[in-house]
Amino acid sequence: MFENIKSKFPVFIKKPNLVFLDTAASALKVDDMIKAVNNCYSFEYSNIHRGVYDLSAKLTQKFEDSRNNISDFILSPSYENIIFTKSATEAINLVANSITQDFIKEGDEIIISHLEHHANIVPWHIAQKLHKFKLVPVDINDIGEINYKDLLEKVNSKTKLISLTHMSNVTGAITDFEKINDIRNKFDIPLLIDGCQFTPHHELNIKELNPDFYVFSAHKLYGPSGLGILYMQDKWLEILGPYQGGGSMIENVNILDTTYAQGNQKFEAGTPPIAQVIGFSAAIDFLKSLDMKKVFSYECELHDYTLEKLKSINDFKIYGNSKNKGSLISFNIEGLHHNDVALLLNQKNIAIRSGHHCAQPLMKKLNITGSARASFGVYNNKEDVNYFVESIKDIKNFIK
Repeated sequence: MFENIKSKFPVFIKKPNLVFLDTAASALKVDDMIKAVNNCYSFEYSNIHRGVYDLSAKLTQKFEDSRNNISDFILSPSYENIIFTKSATEAINLVANSITQDFIKEGDEIIISHLEHHANIVPWHIAQKLHKFKLVPVDINDIGEINYKDLLEKVNSKTKLISLTHMSNVTGAITDFEKINDIRNKFDIPLLIDGCQFTPHHELNIKELNPDFYVFSAHKLYGPSGLGILYMQDKWLEILGPYQGGGSMIENVNILDTTYAQGNQKFEAGTPPIAQVIGFSAAIDFLKSLDMKKVFSYECELHDYTLEKLKSINDFKIYGNSKNKGSLISFNIEGLHHNDVALLLNQKNIAIRSGHHCAQPLMKKLNITGSARASFGVYNNKEDVNYFVESIKDIKNFIK
């Protein structure tokens, strides 16, 4: 199934020797998605939810069918729980802005963790300045996971929201939300999950997970940039106020006041990212054809194979040793700056990420300024891994 999958990605036609190990930052683009976007702009495009003419009506239906397809992919209770934003970052900002306006007061507490991406930290800092709640960070353990004991100790009657990553973009640790749900259910605490790293690699069952809010981005699932997905439970669709104002999200506008539309429409002001949604639906179809359980199994095999190969390299430090982790490896090589590692690998046509990975609080916890990171997608294979590991060995020999 995965043997010839690179043929689905046009970049490998022009760059057949590229070893792309930066899928955690953004995935390469599958041909089905590119064609869907091109077709939309070339032959189908108009604005939607507005026109009575055929072009608009047909694209409106295709847009809403795409919403339904995305909803099915994550096993959401209904397509009406799906909200489109410009990014997962904006989705978290939407929740942070709306929930703190009406439901968080001075002295209340919101729990995050040291594993979080800045997108699940900075929006809460901004909201905190306006609403004076307390932000409570949960610690991590020695293997790069959330410290569940510390979380249990910090949850109390003042806790009004828990906002956590589903999978760390640095350590790869996957959060155990069965444990989280046991803790939060004692106090009936709402839960936001940042699923950006988890969703591209694992089957997601929203009904079973039961978060109040779940966010992820299209570009990490082989889809287009400029599109984020926010799942929101029915009760919050009803009671949260809008994040932005404009066209589409209104019921009635008078010169001095506005009544808002109901449901997900309330949170989708203005012309939506039409072609991006159509394209993402095509990317979802591609992933469905692979079966996410098989994707997870394949990428786990690659990850474990890579770790085994790296064991033979001295002075090679890996961050995160959880048994329950995703398909990425963050590392440093003693005597080399992580940016230099990335630059030297680039000379060998290997693309990895280097830096703080938008996770500076975690870097400080790990007592480093940054790391190199290799992350896998469906287009990677053992030949990529072998070349990557041999290149690391060459770099080590080069600096002796």
